[in-house]
Amino acid sequence: MAAKDFHKQSTLPNLTGGEEKPLPHPPNIGPYKIEAPLSKGGMSYLYLGLDSKDHTPLVIKVLSPKYLTHPEMVQQFLKEAEIIAMTDHPNIIKLRGHGEWESGLYIAMEFVQGISLKQFIMQQNFSPRTCIEIVLQVAYALLHLHTHGVIHRDLKPENILITEGGSVKVIDFGIAQLIYDKEISLPSQRGKFLGTPSYMSPEQKKDPLNVTFATDIYSLGVITFELLVGKLSFGSIQLSLLPKDLKGIVEKALAPSLNERYQDIVDFITDITAYLKKEQQMGAGEGMKEVWEHLEESHLKLLPTEVPKWPAFDIGLAKPDRESDLGSYYDFIRFADQTYFIAMGEYMESSVEGLSYIGLLKGMIQSLTREYLTTADSHFEPITFITALNEMIASHNLKSNFLFQLLYLSPTTNQFSFISCGCGALMHLPLGTKTPRFLGNQNPSLGEDPNHGFYETTENWTEGDLLIAHSFDTELSTEKHGQDFEDALKGIVSDNLQLSAQSQAEGILNGIAKNFPSLVEASPKTVLTIHRIV
Repeated sequence: MAAKDFHKQSTLPNLTGGEEKPLPHPPNIGPYKIEAPLSKGGMSYLYLGLDSKDHTPLVIKVLSPKYLTHPEMVQQFLKEAEIIAMTDHPNIIKLRGHGEWESGLYIAMEFVQGISLKQFIMQQNFSPRTCIEIVLQVAYALLHLHTHGVIHRDLKPENILITEGGSVKVIDFGIAQLIYDKEISLPSQRGKFLGTPSYMSPEQKKDPLNVTFATDIYSLGVITFELLVGKLSFGSIQLSLLPKDLKGIVEKALAPSLNERYQDIVDFITDITAYLKKEQQMGAGEGMKEVWEHLEESHLKLLPTEVPKWPAFDIGLAKPDRESDLGSYYDFIRFADQTYFIAMGEYMESSVEGLSYIGLLKGMIQSLTREYLTTADSHFEPITFITALNEMIASHNLKSNFLFQLLYLSPTTNQFSFISCGCGALMHLPLGTKTPRFLGNQNPSLGEDPNHGFYETTENWTEGDLLIAHSFDTELSTEKHGQDFEDALKGIVSDNLQLSAQSQAEGILNGIAKNFPSLVEASPKTVLTIHRIV
């Protein structure tokens, strides 16, 4: 096959083959050139398109013309685009555009080179390692969706694509539901059977408009069983076929009673990763090692690929190069009003558990900051944000809490705000000084006290100033080392002042590791340096 035709390969089951009538083939849909029809669904057509700007292949979904006069179908189609737009996760299909064209409505999504999980199950034999790897990727996608209040409601192998590289993409949000949406009960949907029977929870079969996140967990339980036994179940689940430890996990995911089923996908992920850890400790072999490598890759996908190059700053970030570092989080966000948000967090329990909780934290932060990304009229308030985030974390009743730091930068007003939750003080070095000022605020770790009133430090800063933050546990550093820790930091910072931001962050971290190795070994930590550019 010629390279230029690579993108024209089928990526979904039952595409163009077997159609009784050829699909219509418009030359263009919106700004996209149409290459070929792909498939026809219950209320839509799928086409292979090309982005006219960069010739990237896309999948274009078009609402069937016969439904354009049905307001409820139009509303659901638009809701699908809204839901995909809300998400930003490597295991969820990405939106490239949506809107109106001369024959109706369209949604443009990324093209995925691969096949459906249904085809994989029917054609391939999986090792248990591969099965768990796929299940975890789907679970991380659900974690992201549920954090944003989205219930997929139609999770099944046909709606999960496997790329050539082995990554998972969850697709088809045609009947997805926003759990807080007051307009989800469309009159024509009441009493209808929404979903696919073999993968539907008992409560979804009874009332598809009154379900919780647990209904997606049930569907994932069915998929997990099918992957492990290597065949489609068609509604017949025989748990006795599963290994003992996995049997208990799948059985809990498939519990008919909501009270006995997993209520939070985080708990499902935690049990699966605990199983993997046990297998690793028992010497499960090279296969489990590959799963752990995937976990590490999944963690990296939750973090920025690189430190941003913002025009007003020179930023450096350093962290220990440790394979066990699955519980750390950091992010850099530029708001529409030209202010900047930086977050650093650490889950305080085991790193395996931490991976799922870091995904939860990322989703919460995305949902709380979303409005500030596109609207310059909305202005971010650090105290309002941290209070809401703390309440959200506390409501999940996690086994542990988050160390967390927030830095909010406003170059136009020459101010910054800093909130530390269980972490150390921020160091501020005004231009021309060599000794840092320590700016602290005594807030507990996030999730510890849902009613805590948070303290914020706000200070002026000018061009040439330097800010240094680190995520070392306040109690651990001060109780074990007291004033020695801050005194040592002053010397370490002074020794690295002439370096660039990135080299400076690495030098400070190395200095801390040399002087206080127990602090670095306690858990992976991060050092952040920010120069205000002159």
